Amino acid sequence: MKKAVAALVVYSITTVAFANVSKPHPVYGKWTWTRAENNCTEVYDYRPDNTSVVTSADEIGESQFTITEKPDLGGFYRMVDIVTKSNGKAGCDGSPGGSPVGDTATIYIFIHPTRDEMVMCQEPSFRACFGPLRRISK
Repeated sequence: MKKAVAALVVYSITTVAFANVSKPHPVYGKWTWTRAENNCTEVYDYRPDNTSVVTSADEIGESQFTITEKPDLGGFYRMVDIVTKSNGKAGCDGSPGGSPVGDTATIYIFIHPTRDEMVMCQEPSFRACFGPLRRISK
């Protein structure tokens, strides 16, 4: 009986310990998207330390971001992204000079329930979005 109680206690402690381990944020990983207008591909690499690297045509930019832990009632995560480094080259949008260091953007991200696709929007609605971006790694 004592062994059964001890085993139950160990099982309970282990179960509670694993239940309290949070899952990684669904945005973490590499995502890709290709602009239909010019067939130019962008890659977004969102890292668990809340930094990102974005490759867009010749531009390579780095950012720091914060993102809400959970989506709002409409399913959107709110991300604030601040550019920390840029090689200054033109991206897929064709703008010369790339994204300026210090540029801050607020983005609303909707991640499909499969966690393999997402869209990025200017507001928490589907009125002004691009995508879908497709996951290429977790």
